[in-house]
Amino acid sequence: MHSDSLRAQPKQKRGQRRVDAILNAASERFAEVGYENATIIEIAARADTSVGSLYQFFANKEAILKALVERYVERASVVFAGMEVEAFPQMTLEQSIKAILVPLKAFIRDNRDFQVIFSSPTGSTYVDETIRSMDEAFLARTGASLLQARPNMRPEDLRKYSLVCMVIMKGLLGLAHHSSELTLDEVFEELEAVYLRYLTPLMGE
Repeated sequence: MHSDSLRAQPKQKRGQRRVDAILNAASERFAEVGYENATIIEIAARADTSVGSLYQFFANKEAILKALVERYVERASVVFAGMEVEAFPQMTLEQSIKAILVPLKAFIRDNRDFQVIFSSPTGSTYVDETIRSMDEAFLARTGASLLQARPNMRPEDLRKYSLVCMVIMKGLLGLAHHSSELTLDEVFEELEAVYLRYLTPLMGE
């Protein structure tokens, strides 16, 4: 992993394993208590490394946060790239929605602290800028998907419908993080149902 957030790049596999352990420990701790409440000492203990070794690679907690965000962006980019919107015209609306939500659910399940970091205040300008960038990527991807089904849709309508889809997704994903009453599977079932109801009249199905 090459990251601008690292104070020193690991030169050996052992160093890379230590960096990965620190990031994984921070990820778990942020998910448990939030970014603000997690401490360097706790992260080092969870990573089974010394505080001194942690500071060898990371200058502070925000540097760890930035490295985690970089890892999320890289993983999310793979998820978005795998959504072949060009094939959507040959699918039903339900199939298209599933093609988007299935890999997204897998990403959220494998990165449970993603919601914690991206929906909670961290005080990090870098995180805020990354959220805006990811939002724009989602809007662009959603707009491209809608355009495949409705080639004559006006740009302002594409933007409007994409924004609504994004707000729906953020709102329901928030349930998975803030409520213990719904499982992740149940949240995505509801998300699929809401998208179907919202998009069916727009897509003419």
